[in-house]
Amino acid sequence: MGVSKLDILYRRLLLTKLFIRGWGRPEDLKRLFEFRKMIGNRERCQNLVSSDYPVHIDKIEEQSDCKILDGHFVSPMAHYVPDIMPIESVIARRSSLKNVSDLFVMGGALVLESAALLHWLEREGYGPLGMTGISMGGHMASLAVSNWPKPMPLIPCLSWSTASGVFTTTDSFKMGQEFVKHFTSSADKLTNLNLVSRTLNLDISNQVVSQKPADCHNSSETSVSATSEGLLLQDTSKMKRFNQTLSTNKSSYTSRNPQSYHLLSKEQRRNSLRKESLIFMKGVMDECTHVANFSVPVDPSLIIVVQAKEDAYIPRTGVRSLQEIWPGCEIRYLEGGHISAYLFKQGLFRQAIYDAFDRFLHKYAN
Repeated sequence: MGVSKLDILYRRLLLTKLFIRGWGRPEDLKRLFEFRKMIGNRERCQNLVSSDYPVHIDKIEEQSDCKILDGHFVSPMAHYVPDIMPIESVIARRSSLKNVSDLFVMGGALVLESAALLHWLEREGYGPLGMTGISMGGHMASLAVSNWPKPMPLIPCLSWSTASGVFTTTDSFKMGQEFVKHFTSSADKLTNLNLVSRTLNLDISNQVVSQKPADCHNSSETSVSATSEGLLLQDTSKMKRFNQTLSTNKSSYTSRNPQSYHLLSKEQRRNSLRKESLIFMKGVMDECTHVANFSVPVDPSLIIVVQAKEDAYIPRTGVRSLQEIWPGCEIRYLEGGHISAYLFKQGLFRQAIYDAFDRFLHKYAN
């Protein structure tokens, strides 16, 4: 199956603008990973936002076929993880991914903010309610619905089970030159990130995670591990390729001998740190964005996933299928790549939305 050259160009343009300030503070990442465990469980998460959470309407615009409401509310994320959000995002508007940690802040805030809006919509008498989004928006909609305690139509378009594939393939990592430079400028920065890896129980040297977390086992054939609860690293072929390079060196930031490290050439040190950063980043990306680390939506039969056959922006090779994670969901494939589908196939997205709501009405209407 071919891939879209337009998607490849789009990745090159976009990824150079992301994470230009690096990881963010290790202590912030640690707090976010702990919070992820809370919002990854629907029974715990549904009690974080009350059904009467205040939403303020600032402006109402009446049009011939609809009513547009403009309002604001304080993000519940600001209450549970104080001082983690950019000040301009505390009032639930905009996003800017300058640090890796910003992606996780955005995801956690999205889950809680969606709950606040859904509660408000129910109070106002709207329904049935559903969620959809395109690309990252589709992935965020998936996380939000996984924590909603009622059946809900979900239509994620051009997204998949984890965001790690977008940001941690070899080509995307090379594209963000400032990002790589931030990682590899000194060994100390990766050593500091060991604080985060301990929180996740990530070990970059001696273990592998299979499709089932319980199947974790020691192995000399790989340099990847992620043994935190529910963490799934599926892209094993890429990890094996990294291992072939790393196995000759057996270096890792958790156990590097400082004297032997300084005997390496500058280029060797840079390459080693780059590879370890990439592996580490895949681990933390999967921990915080993989839908398998969140509850399964109440009724997966209400989920229609729309995918592009030639998508080169959202890699799916070696990534666990949504049909496996959400048994009963439907996957629809359309011709073309990520960008061309966004530009020219939105009629198919809308049809999927209609169909998902029809299923809901057929199954749950009184």
